[in-house]
Amino acid sequence: MSPERHHQLVRFGTKAPRPPVRSRSANAHAPRRPGGSRHDRRITFRRHRTGRGRRGHPHRPDQRRGDRRGQGPGLRGRRHHHGVRHRDAPRAQGLRQGPRLGRRRGHRRHPRLLPHPQGHLHPHPEGHAHRHRLEGRQPAAGRGVPLRDGGAGAVTPEDRVVAVLGARQGSGVLLTPDLVLTSAHVLDGDTPVEAVALGNAAPTPCDVLWRGTPDAGDAALLRTRRPLVDAEALPPLRWGVLSTREPVPGCQVLGFPDVERSALGDLDIAQVPGTLTPGAARIRGRCVLRTDHHPPAPSRPGASPWSGLSGGPVYAGPLLVGVVAEDREGWQHSAIESVPLFRILGEPGFAAALAEHWPDAPAPVPLHHPRVDDFAFEARYAKAVKARYGQLEVFGLDDLGEHERRWDLDTAYLSLQAEAAPGRDGVRAPLEPRRVEDLLALHPRAILRGEAGAGKTTLVWWLASHAACQTLPRKLAALNGLVPFVVPMRRLAALGITSPSPAQLPGIAIQEDGMPDGWAGRMLDANRVLLLVDGLDELPREHRAPARQWLDEFLRRYPLTRCLVTVRPRAVEDGWLEWQDFQELRMLPMSDGDIQEFVRAWHNAARLGKHGEERTRLDELERKLASEFQRNKTLSDLARTPLLCAVICALHRRRSGLLPHTRWTLYHSALAMLLGNRDARRGIGAPEGIELEAEDAQQLLQHIAIWLVRNRQTELTRKQGARQIELAMRSLRQVRSYTADALMGHLLNRSGLLQERSPDSIQFIHRTFQDFLAAKEFQDSDCLKELLDHAAEEQWQDVIRLVIGHCNRRETEAVISGLVAAGEAAGQREAQFALRTLAVECAMSAGALDDSLHDVVWERLRTMGAPRTDVEVIHLASLGPDALAVIPEPEGLDSAEAVGYVQVLRQLGDAGLSHLARYGRLGARDVRAEIVASWPYLDTPQFAEEVLAGMRFDDMGVRVFRRSQLVHLPRLGRIDRLFISGDYDTESLRTALRGCTMRQLSLSRNNSLADLDLLRGHPEIEELSIHHCLMVKDLSALAELNLRALVLSEHRLPSTALTVLPSLVGLRTLSLDHLADNDGRFPDLPPGLEHLTVFSSNALRLGSLVIPPNLKGLFLYAEPAESRALQHLRERPHLTELGLLEKTLDNLDERDCLPGIQLLTLVMDKPALAPDLRRRFPGLRKVRIEDERDDAEQALDLSALLGEPDLEIEVASLKGHPTVLGPHRFGNRLTVNGRPAA
Repeated sequence: MSPERHHQLVRFGTKAPRPPVRSRSANAHAPRRPGGSRHDRRITFRRHRTGRGRRGHPHRPDQRRGDRRGQGPGLRGRRHHHGVRHRDAPRAQGLRQGPRLGRRRGHRRHPRLLPHPQGHLHPHPEGHAHRHRLEGRQPAAGRGVPLRDGGAGAVTPEDRVVAVLGARQGSGVLLTPDLVLTSAHVLDGDTPVEAVALGNAAPTPCDVLWRGTPDAGDAALLRTRRPLVDAEALPPLRWGVLSTREPVPGCQVLGFPDVERSALGDLDIAQVPGTLTPGAARIRGRCVLRTDHHPPAPSRPGASPWSGLSGGPVYAGPLLVGVVAEDREGWQHSAIESVPLFRILGEPGFAAALAEHWPDAPAPVPLHHPRVDDFAFEARYAKAVKARYGQLEVFGLDDLGEHERRWDLDTAYLSLQAEAAPGRDGVRAPLEPRRVEDLLALHPRAILRGEAGAGKTTLVWWLASHAACQTLPRKLAALNGLVPFVVPMRRLAALGITSPSPAQLPGIAIQEDGMPDGWAGRMLDANRVLLLVDGLDELPREHRAPARQWLDEFLRRYPLTRCLVTVRPRAVEDGWLEWQDFQELRMLPMSDGDIQEFVRAWHNAARLGKHGEERTRLDELERKLASEFQRNKTLSDLARTPLLCAVICALHRRRSGLLPHTRWTLYHSALAMLLGNRDARRGIGAPEGIELEAEDAQQLLQHIAIWLVRNRQTELTRKQGARQIELAMRSLRQVRSYTADALMGHLLNRSGLLQERSPDSIQFIHRTFQDFLAAKEFQDSDCLKELLDHAAEEQWQDVIRLVIGHCNRRETEAVISGLVAAGEAAGQREAQFALRTLAVECAMSAGALDDSLHDVVWERLRTMGAPRTDVEVIHLASLGPDALAVIPEPEGLDSAEAVGYVQVLRQLGDAGLSHLARYGRLGARDVRAEIVASWPYLDTPQFAEEVLAGMRFDDMGVRVFRRSQLVHLPRLGRIDRLFISGDYDTESLRTALRGCTMRQLSLSRNNSLADLDLLRGHPEIEELSIHHCLMVKDLSALAELNLRALVLSEHRLPSTALTVLPSLVGLRTLSLDHLADNDGRFPDLPPGLEHLTVFSSNALRLGSLVIPPNLKGLFLYAEPAESRALQHLRERPHLTELGLLEKTLDNLDERDCLPGIQLLTLVMDKPALAPDLRRRFPGLRKVRIEDERDDAEQALDLSALLGEPDLEIEVASLKGHPTVLGPHRFGNRLTVNGRPAA
């Protein structure tokens, strides 16, 4: 039999291959016959024969196995039932009671050992082990993929199963190529542990990373000393936790039990199907799998047929949900007990070992429902998502040959930068411009604004394809395993859907048959969906409000769903859906470094399949273009989006280095390249029998483009496209010999400008080309007035910007004059600002324009004054350095006006520095704060030297995120509040702080800082915050400061480090936030402390709290360890403010009445407030409610406070905009997120 028809097996000490035998599921116990049918993979062990027979197995006749230990070499005593006992059996030879499923093995006495027939290891008589490799037949269909020769290629749940050879023979499952999860009782004693995987030639020694107790978390984590499989062949593990109490059918257990052991002691895989019952054995923290079929008979009375299965994986569909522990007593081997994964993940030792050895471990998937068959569809859906979104169409590559223009997205994707907009409280998010993936990792919901061609859709595709395949990088690991629902809004418009239901979402962009009923809803209920809404601007404006309403209601129904929405910058207003906790992000133009990276990537793709002279030519073109971008700023300014950069790369190759210098000539050249005999240049004839001149092809495409614009669509069907071509043919005599359908197919297949992304749905490769061709048709057909009639509509404005490049001088003046008139007639400021800015853009682009009209255009914009909204800032900044003509000197401006102009200047780069410097010297604090917030965006020595050096900072805060900023701190002198985030060593910080003083200092996310000695020279610091600086262990330097406030957050501080606190005699405010070394006891506190805040995941031992005499506020955000824990607060007359988890009120009774509390802060995780609040706190004047519920869809019920008319109520939430049931009932005494609710 050829190797291709065998599996790869392992046998030790075998002299010759044995005939292939059948591998069976545990329910298929027919007698084995020589030459039987297909079999599963086996791990086999050649055993020493003892000459004694054993009682025949009812399904394996004439098997023989030694029965006494004394009959093999070095054997002593009698082995008892393979080390497996029921709970009523007595202990023997140190074995544990209970039907543990590992097979007992003896002690090794020689470094080269062979397994004994009864599972004990003994030295081979000749002093070495014979190891031979067998190949068997392919498995039955659906039983797994055969391993490649050599053992690589784990691709199914079966392929992760290993045999574990410790004190007992057990089973295990591969988490990674070198991490094995098994059962703890398999490792009893100090016996060395080995593991062997299918296709491996020999067992591999293992180190025990963690071992749970057999009676609690009966599991162990091993690390093999060499990988058992190839890393590339092992797909990402999917594991899950059971969140349902209902029985889950379609599950299975895998492993190497005694029932599958041959007469020679060969191990074989068993696949035991069954129903998992999460509610059974729940008190013991176990789950039970009820086998679907009658279990096999044991080899002898009192034994278990499942001996050796301990540690084997339990799967629900593709999810690993536990490991086997016991053959449950009383069920006659039909109930296999397992340790659920959630129990294992909850063990601190396991979690620590996992974090150290597998930091990229995926998050477990919650299994909320018993429909395991959903996973089969999910796998097909993920494959369809990868096929649909795993490739990118790169402009210009189809002109190179057989590779066309589709490029693998893993190679094509270019990470770009974005910035976070100010938050709802008006404070700019403390984030520097970062890669967009970093920002998405921080914000579960985001609306991403970007110009045409900025890469928004490419980002959506990249997220979808990698999330489905669980291959996103570590920073986005939380998205791996989520199910991406991609919603192209253009597709919704084409389908006529305004409010898609959950069941419709998967099919909007992906057509995959066989979706189970309710599958999408179950994924949403399980919080496993990544919603990607692409191109909101491609909806007509009147449809955007219904779309927002749909999305708002949808996310209220599924509040933990992660969501990304992409949109053009001016398409929707500021704060769109901010109450659903959307963070506004803005794509930034490609930097010079991004452009260079894109050039390299584009040419790498172009070189695929090229050799010899063509490859050498592409190398030279890449070098020339990279150099040209460095030299020619005009050219690099044209290439600030991936689309235009790709166009330039393609034109540069086509023209051998000659490049256009305006956007219009760039588009003209791109169309000429695509439509101008490209097939002939590539050696392609007329595949459809159609030959079109470039001018004729462009005329046909213009008719399609103008129809799309007029109908406010971006997609059309073949029939609609053919109709427009039919109309265009009336004026194109040379194409009348063809049918409209044939021409439509030709343009779709050969023009390179159209694409069919879904059946019968056609669109331009990018909307910019649609708008450019439509603009040309408006000009050719003398329909410019029609354009002006729609000038106030955002979708038409892009066409107007492009039409100027097609117009002659008379037409240009008519368009600009029409825009001036439209701006005068507009009734709202938003429309006026947009139209006047558009008129200026067109005037700047015009080749020739009368001076008087030029002056009128600029004067009209100047009269609008400073921008008042983010959209107005974007409009004005889009003019580039020319915007300086309408930005006045700062004298005479109020603070709001100056801030608006600063926001524009920030986006003009070096051109705006001199203006920023003047605003910084004369501006109010708000203006200077806006300039300082620009530092990360203008991080150059010139900004620090010309702008910051002339400003004052003694009444404001400064944030530092980069080392390049750190070195300029000495220039700033006296600073009121300084926030430094990032890994900087002690000496770098000491040098940076040496030249400046500060009242408040915050150090965060610094894992290079070991102590605080650098602060010893800064006695002026009054407030200090140390956040997530994990290496800081010593706080003794604080004794030399005159601190009044101290915050210690998320540290690994030893408890001894807090002994410095009593020496801080001036300290008035202290916050201790989730300190790692914290058993719930309070440290000794400073004597003058007035406010204490404690956050802790451990229960607080309030009996250990020695309250300072002047303590006014106590805020305890943790559960108390004692009942009636607050009773000793009654006699504290100075204590007037108290903060608690709302659930803590359950521990209060009438005896715990606290009359001195006037301000009560309650953190709520349920929708209704407990009654009798006033009885418990009779002196209460104000209640502050912090709504921490993840699901805030249900209104907050504060009815318990209705009878307290003198009580002021505040409600706040950082997770969205909370709603209160009947807010009008409370009048003006209720505020929600700082705003009156009535």
